[in-house]
Amino acid sequence: MTKKILVVLLAAAMLLLVPVGCQKAPASIDGEALYRKMEALGQFPEMIHRSGDDVYDYYGIDPAQCRQLVDYAAADGLMTDEFLLAETNDPAYAEKVEALLKDQLSSLAETYREYLPEEYPKISGARIERNGNYVLVLVGEDVSALYAIYTDALK
Repeated sequence: MTKKILVVLLAAAMLLLVPVGCQKAPASIDGEALYRKMEALGQFPEMIHRSGDDVYDYYGIDPAQCRQLVDYAAADGLMTDEFLLAETNDPAYAEKVEALLKDQLSSLAETYREYLPEEYPKISGARIERNGNYVLVLVGEDVSALYAIYTDALK
């Protein structure tokens, strides 16, 4: 009787664990190619590429902890438009990157609310998302259209 119960419990445990091992990993995303697809929508103003050192200075993200770090920001420093994709070396650092970005963008939103209210809707509607080792930031007029390109790249 005890053996039958043990067999049933083991079988149930195996059924519960099988889906965990079968989860689909995010597709490999080329950050530069993704940005170019979003740029083709024509929603971004003139943008500049920020180097890993610039991103470290601005957000505190260590480029050495990332497989790729792609950041474009509005060339006009008074505009908030931005695309950032960080692919970190491990999920724990991705969590840290997500927290750094949320803190910085929250602080910026407060600044823009007071000093440049016409840009506030873009920064307050920013999309920050972590998916495995990827962390994405989108700031722009129509974030949902930009985000659709990202979700398509994850397939």
